[in-house]
Amino acid sequence: MYKVFLVDDEPSIREGLTTIIDWEKYGFQVIATAASGREAISRFEELEPDLTIIDIRMPGMTGLDVIEEVRRNHPDSHFLILSGYADFDYAKKAISFGVDGYLLKPVDEDEIISELERIATILTRERETMARQAGEDTVYLEHQIEALLFDSLEGAGSMEEDSLGLHWPHYQIILLEMHAAPDLQRGSVMKRKLIEAFDQKDRGIVFSFHSGLGLLSKETITSESSAGILYDELEGLLGEWEVHMYGAAGEPVHFTSEIARSFTQANRTLGERFLFTEKRIMLWTEGSEGKGVAKPGAEAVDGTHEPVEDELGDKLYYALDIRSSESVMRVLAEMEERLVPYHRTEQAIKTAFSQVFSLAFNKLAATNQHMHSIMQEHSVLINEVYHQFTMSDLKVMALEHFNRLIQRMGGGSKDTVLKQMIEFIQRNPGENLKLEVLAEVFNYNSSYLGKLFKNHTGEYFNAFLDKVRMEKAKELLDEGLKVHQVAARVGYANVDYFHSKFKKYVGESPSAYKQARTQSSSKASMADLNEE
Repeated sequence: MYKVFLVDDEPSIREGLTTIIDWEKYGFQVIATAASGREAISRFEELEPDLTIIDIRMPGMTGLDVIEEVRRNHPDSHFLILSGYADFDYAKKAISFGVDGYLLKPVDEDEIISELERIATILTRERETMARQAGEDTVYLEHQIEALLFDSLEGAGSMEEDSLGLHWPHYQIILLEMHAAPDLQRGSVMKRKLIEAFDQKDRGIVFSFHSGLGLLSKETITSESSAGILYDELEGLLGEWEVHMYGAAGEPVHFTSEIARSFTQANRTLGERFLFTEKRIMLWTEGSEGKGVAKPGAEAVDGTHEPVEDELGDKLYYALDIRSSESVMRVLAEMEERLVPYHRTEQAIKTAFSQVFSLAFNKLAATNQHMHSIMQEHSVLINEVYHQFTMSDLKVMALEHFNRLIQRMGGGSKDTVLKQMIEFIQRNPGENLKLEVLAEVFNYNSSYLGKLFKNHTGEYFNAFLDKVRMEKAKELLDEGLKVHQVAARVGYANVDYFHSKFKKYVGESPSAYKQARTQSSSKASMADLNEE
């Protein structure tokens, strides 16, 4: 649609022109009206009309004055003038100003339609010419930009400013990675949309790069607020498509020979897209180079490289086993805090998370053998891990999966923490249970939780755990398992240590207990036979 601006000091003329014509039928749309020449000038820059229909004689400032003023900044603007018979001399002067035509009042509907059709043809021809020229210029400049970037990166030198024809005070590279349904045509349409917004408005040059689209920008972004504003604008431009967009900006530079450095910074920052936490263009100062955050293989605070996946897998299993969404959230947060500094790359982080999830699911499945859906959920979750765009997306997706699983397992428990702890210990006597770890899972201070536990059970945590393990050991010995097998099943890697613990709590060694139970069972069997 071509935009029309109606200017006349008579309200009846403005209203009549607005309603008498089916503007859309002829490719036009009335976007505004003005009651005076001064109002028309004040609004022209804002409206940018394709056609202005203006009364030639108005009090204060005539239509000719308006045309002359507007033409200083917009020499190619289009005007139709309205005049009465008494203003014919004015009309002739207006035609010498290069207006597109004039209409006599009262306006004849057929006459104005004829003028609109004629001017629509002119406007269409102009747009096609401009688009062709802009497209040719854009393609040429895009090739020049790519040569400047990639030749410089390969050490082949750089071009002079004059070869680009760009004499800007600043140059800044902004890179956009966009994920949408695979559609090459859609990608080209999105690129054209950005070209219209930046190239054709002299704000920058859009170019392609391996992961998406780039922008050599004339306007610079150096703060989080300006980075957010640009992101919102880009998202608005591409809003008709379902696009996951991530952006990064290099440092603004003053010379074209330095543009490659801005590109390198933006590309490096975009490479850490998986760790982006905000929906905005990320700045060159926010990547690992700018912030000095840990690199791949970085040491932990204590200087060790000990993997933590096993420990985190246990914590996640505990959180799932007590059916606590809050505990799961805390474990996921701890996973991010502890795994990301070791595994900076997206693939390594996803692999580490998958390992922790697998460890927790395997333990959960072993203690809930009737829940076949546990391993089904596991396979779905692991597959989805590798389809998440950011760390934040991964945590949200995982929590949704775990919450569904908790609901299928009977929902979140409303029992007290101490009752949950006791039941958990009784279900998992063979785990390497520590009060400190359980305190983290239940979100308590370990000393305080230990006192609560002692008051509630009458025994210290470790003593209670040993008793539960001995009761389980007795059951396993009754089932015929060997002593070393039982020791491992109830959480004792050292058989001698298990032997001493068993004797302390039961009063005899595991072997003696097993032998006594076997003899007792044999006597009972003989008695049954004698009765028969």
